[in-house]
Amino acid sequence: MSETLHGKTILILNTGPHEKRFILERLKELGLNLVVVNKTKNWAEDCIDHWVITDNEDHDRALQDIANFMKVHSEIKIGGVMTFWEHDVLLASKLVDKYGFKGISWKVANKVRNKYLFREFCGQHDIPAPKHKLITNEVDLKYVSENFTFPLVMKPTLGAASCWVVKIESQADLKKTFEFIKSNINSDEEKFIRESELFVEEYIDGNEVDMDILIQGGEIRYYSITDNFKTQEPYFVETGQIIPSILSKKRQNELFVMAKDTLSKLHITDGCMHFEAKSSEHGAVPIEVNLRMGGDEVWSFVKGAWGCDLVENAAKIALGIDMGEIKRGLKPLTYLMGKYFLPNKSGVLAYCNLDERVRQKKYLYDLQLFWKKGDKVMAPPDGYDYLGWVTVKGDNAQEAESNMQDAFNHLSYKII
Repeated sequence: MSETLHGKTILILNTGPHEKRFILERLKELGLNLVVVNKTKNWAEDCIDHWVITDNEDHDRALQDIANFMKVHSEIKIGGVMTFWEHDVLLASKLVDKYGFKGISWKVANKVRNKYLFREFCGQHDIPAPKHKLITNEVDLKYVSENFTFPLVMKPTLGAASCWVVKIESQADLKKTFEFIKSNINSDEEKFIRESELFVEEYIDGNEVDMDILIQGGEIRYYSITDNFKTQEPYFVETGQIIPSILSKKRQNELFVMAKDTLSKLHITDGCMHFEAKSSEHGAVPIEVNLRMGGDEVWSFVKGAWGCDLVENAAKIALGIDMGEIKRGLKPLTYLMGKYFLPNKSGVLAYCNLDERVRQKKYLYDLQLFWKKGDKVMAPPDGYDYLGWVTVKGDNAQEAESNMQDAFNHLSYKII
């Protein structure tokens, strides 16, 4: 238990789904008091000290409800705010501005959260960016087809988790994809996606990576690079990743220098970042900056490979507690490789059989299955479900790959 965090109170925006339980449990292990802002009380109740029940999407209402809570409970001294949920990054930034918490201002967060505005920012500040344009009508489509180089990528300005992101190979596909997204995006369950505009950018070829970064007082205290496996196109479905990166030291240094330059020009001084980028033959190019810890397996990946606890240090940053120097060895503690169990089509899960002997394998690091027989699962373009993931370890990248192949042989499933 950390003495520096013990007894402190922090405001958490959104519990997220049950799969995020490990985050709240870790915060409680650190001795923190948790005030959680959420639409309803839910599965997390045994981890929560106080609830603020409100509509997180209605920022005016949420800010007022939080203010009312703080007035009624004046004895509770909230020291900071944090979220692990992309939907609440902007609300967190408004609380940073209102109460002077450590974090990222709304002006910066709004610029980064909107993918088109981020591309515009990069272009204005000498940061690599592909050619891009907002698309609202056929005139815009015509301009793009005549002035851009295919392949292209179409995406919503406020999207998340690759939803409605599509690779476009030809002029014919450009109009067809635009019409398809426009006619369907309004039915998306996420309000911020429904309110998005669409834009197009030229496809960036290269190796995709995630950089997990802790920055405090304007100084990067920690970073690590995870290589992403090639996504399933045209919908950019994530397939898996490996940490540490096996890119050359030169490529890794280019990525770090670019990320550091980008965060500096954005005037981001305090936060936990999940920075997505590509390493191309022409250098490092940012894709987007997520102003919170990465989801899914990111925490366990970074903790397992390098021993750095992103949850703990994100909390220290939010509370203004000096996280000190995080020493990272020249060699990782282990190599970790993860892959997702992906549906090959939309339908019903007819069966999902796991050979339980895999849990006894020494190479197994993590195995998560979220679905059961009879559940409906959706593959793009209908949805972006995945059945779960498996993470294995190895003394090197080659051993991790061999172990992954063995692990996948222990699971079989069929969708009808």
